[in-house]
Amino acid sequence: MQFGIFYNKGNLFQYLATLAGAFSIISSGINLGWTSPYLPKLQSNASHIPTTSDEGSWCAVAPLLGAPPGAILAAILADKIGRKITTLLCSPVVFLCCIGIAFADSIWVITTYRFIIGACEGALYTALPMYVGEISDPSIRGLLTSTIAMAGIIGTLFINIIGSCTDIFTSSLISALIPLMHFSAFVMMPESPYYYIKKHNYKEAKRSLEILRGTSNVSGEMDSLCKAVTRQEQTKKAGILDLFTESSNRKAVCIFVIICCTNKFSGKNPCMFYTESIFDKAGSSIDPSVSVIIYSSVELIAVALSTIFIVDRFGKRKLLITSACGCGVSVFFLALHFYLNEIFPRFAETFYWLPITALVCYNILFSIGLAFGPVTVLSELFPTTVKAKALCLADTFSVLMGTVCSKFFQISIDEFGSMYVPFFCFSVCCFIGLIFIIKFVPETKGKTLEEIQQYLIGDNNARSNFNQIEMH
Repeated sequence: MQFGIFYNKGNLFQYLATLAGAFSIISSGINLGWTSPYLPKLQSNASHIPTTSDEGSWCAVAPLLGAPPGAILAAILADKIGRKITTLLCSPVVFLCCIGIAFADSIWVITTYRFIIGACEGALYTALPMYVGEISDPSIRGLLTSTIAMAGIIGTLFINIIGSCTDIFTSSLISALIPLMHFSAFVMMPESPYYYIKKHNYKEAKRSLEILRGTSNVSGEMDSLCKAVTRQEQTKKAGILDLFTESSNRKAVCIFVIICCTNKFSGKNPCMFYTESIFDKAGSSIDPSVSVIIYSSVELIAVALSTIFIVDRFGKRKLLITSACGCGVSVFFLALHFYLNEIFPRFAETFYWLPITALVCYNILFSIGLAFGPVTVLSELFPTTVKAKALCLADTFSVLMGTVCSKFFQISIDEFGSMYVPFFCFSVCCFIGLIFIIKFVPETKGKTLEEIQQYLIGDNNARSNFNQIEMH
């Protein structure tokens, strides 16, 4: 296909490639948010698919359990066949699984299909952040990588809206259209120039860079990319252990762990899996289904605004600090409402507005920082030699923490009979994460991937530049 007509279009093709890839993450958001509208229906007495609380919790976390094998496979394929092809391969699998869910007659069949889609999610969250980070100009990289998080929220909102008015059969057929749209759009996008350089295909690398930058004058950047990839690959072939034995990689791993744990143990996954149940048990006068749609809509608006106007203006570090602090306060007040509702129910009734207010505030504050923190970190911090392996392990760790958090939520509710215990714990975790973010997470706004690597390696000039950015 000829892309010459896109020359002199600036960053247009970077936006198009990111949006095309983001359609795959909409499917991920649909799968993750699926249990919010449908789990209460499956667990009701009128359900044609009888489902217990324990079976429902395994259905909820199935995507998280499926992600590690998908991430491992994608880590291998991303360097073998490319970031683009690896992402594209997920589309037909997700399409067939959506059709399978439409005709499923058992909770364990549904759980199996959700597990398989989860494996595709693991592959997507390994390959796509790598792709977007590598095609992006530093000036808009924060915006583009944040789009991945926004796409997931769109999917969650989408399934909650159609889930409130359609059955599993209809919504599954509608959801099957998303991977078809992703494949049709993303197949026309260029491959990452980093991948071509790794394969010593410099002609295609330059052509890809010309398309992505909208100009044929890319010789300077092409030389810089070649030098960066060459420097990173001059060492022996990197293995998994290099993530922990190399000082710069180890720092990157620690930064990711801090942000990821704060993200997961702020309670995001339980809030997403059990949103309708949370509003129902909170005793709010607002219909739970309506509350969920309001909750998800506010999150989408907040992420969209922060992605477009905030991320590349204020930098990710400040937003992470604000986000972690705000989420801790919001979740604390939600826990306080559940506690008062159990001890002083009449007093709690006067604060009927508190559950949805606290959750909406949580969603807004989560959206401006923690929502896209792990994804942007993964796209920026690791060199090409270990990036695929790093993203694979990172996605595995992320879903493991999400699974632990979600099971802790379900078990603690079954054990204590109230939601205030897990939400108080989530609040404490937010504030612990806040301390670590302040101390260890640097600002990467406006820096190239090579400059970030030099900073992690310990280059004094790079550290001086980073410190100047943080002061401003």
